[in-house]
Amino acid sequence: MRREKYYPMMRMMDPESIIDTFTRGFAEPFFGETFPDFGAKVDIYRKDGKIFAEAELPGITPDDVELHVYSDRLTLSAEKKSEVKEGGDDKSYFRTERRYGKVERVVAFPVEADPETAKATFKNGVLTVEVAEKSQDKAHKKVSITSEA
Repeated sequence: MRREKYYPMMRMMDPESIIDTFTRGFAEPFFGETFPDFGAKVDIYRKDGKIFAEAELPGITPDDVELHVYSDRLTLSAEKKSEVKEGGDDKSYFRTERRYGKVERVVAFPVEADPETAKATFKNGVLTVEVAEKSQDKAHKKVSITSEA
């Protein structure tokens, strides 16, 4: 028999699927299909002795972003301001899914970094942070072991 035939049963037994199904059904009247995403999506990768972090920040300008780089992590906070004009908004909304407010993330680096080398660029709603990995001290000492009788 084909596996696809039994997939619905396998899905029902998966604990994550059960939780996802319950929360989706519960949240739908309030938030649409899924819970809102309150954090920036971040990709972290290493290349040529550097650590790169790319964060999606749609609708946010570089002036609204605060970024701090430490040797073990970066912290990012930004605020997406509402587009409602002074004096009120005369629109009659049927559905609003766009989120406004503060976004904060703390992202750990996979290795120790040198904060002094940090650079950041912002293009098309994506913040890219580049920081050099801290060079590991290659000096070592061979220690001889003596035996006590």
